[in-house]
Amino acid sequence: MLLVSLLALVATAPAPAKGAAATSAVPDLAIVDVESPDMLMGLAGQVTRSLVAAAAAQKLTTIGPDELRKSLDERQYETLRKCGDKPACVAQVLEGHAVNRVVLGQFSRDEKNYLVRLWLIDVKNLKVVADVDRAVLIAARRLQKDLDEAVPRLLRGEREARGTLVIESNLADAQISVNGEFVGTPPQSIVRRPGKYEIKLERRKYLSVTRLVNVEAEREVHERIVLLLKPGEIPDDQEMPALVKKPASPAAPASTPGLVLSPGTWISIVATAAAGGTSLYFGLTARSQEKALLDGYDATTHVYQGTRAQALSAQQNALVANVLFGVTGAAFVSAVIFFIHDVVSQPVSQPAVTVAPAFDPARGAGLVLEGHF
Repeated sequence: MLLVSLLALVATAPAPAKGAAATSAVPDLAIVDVESPDMLMGLAGQVTRSLVAAAAAQKLTTIGPDELRKSLDERQYETLRKCGDKPACVAQVLEGHAVNRVVLGQFSRDEKNYLVRLWLIDVKNLKVVADVDRAVLIAARRLQKDLDEAVPRLLRGEREARGTLVIESNLADAQISVNGEFVGTPPQSIVRRPGKYEIKLERRKYLSVTRLVNVEAEREVHERIVLLLKPGEIPDDQEMPALVKKPASPAAPASTPGLVLSPGTWISIVATAAAGGTSLYFGLTARSQEKALLDGYDATTHVYQGTRAQALSAQQNALVANVLFGVTGAAFVSAVIFFIHDVVSQPVSQPAVTVAPAFDPARGAGLVLEGHF
């Protein structure tokens, strides 16, 4: 009777829950190949291997990239790689696959930095547990060192710590760039992920300065950068230095004005020009009238076609022209006499002016004036 009761008890005992058994078999982590351009596949593989090694060091039950490729077709796997920080995308691709958390990543670069982005995603709760977002300066050659520091924290679900970089300078309007990106003017406080950063300060007329600064987690780093003037430049906020004037030589005479003409000279010059112009007008008029009379002369009858009034007008104009030519000559002689008097009567300090007669068979006689007027 006791044996039957024991058998009945065993038969009615509840079986282990199917869900509990499955839970114990669910892997802790699935690692997906880090996505990258073809030219960076080697370095992206280095990041993936760092993830696998860190998971093994933490004794996590892991599904590696090769196992995931076998359980997913090629299209699904490529879609999973591109999910990035979108938990819903990851859960949709891995629907029906037992896994608690998934690590995905992207690896790229810009002109100066390797850009590393990693995400630890909780598939069940559809959330990003932790992430890594670093710009690793290529020239610093510390990609692996940064990975060894950041990846274990990521797998433990620790959010990456930040550091503060405080930049100061002697010039408040200097331009600050961090890894080639303009961030402002001094003083500037910048929060960054741990790593090395290239800081550049520049300003017009000053020599630019570039430094590599290491930002550490939970620490504040102060950098004061002094900019120096370029040779030959003068600061904008300073006046031009006073120029040293060379003392004048005591022997050097003071500057004096040129030749000053007297009123008589100016009147004579004006009279010469006026009389000359008027005489020229009457002379040309008389010549024109005379030509018209001569053109109308008939050699057979010895008769002119012009009138007596025209002949008298021409004669009168010629007389006026001759008189004005005489006045012009007299005014010119007066102007020369007054001019010579002005030259001779100038102060001794006045620059010398010479007056000399000149004769040219082709042009006639005249005066040559030399000096400062």
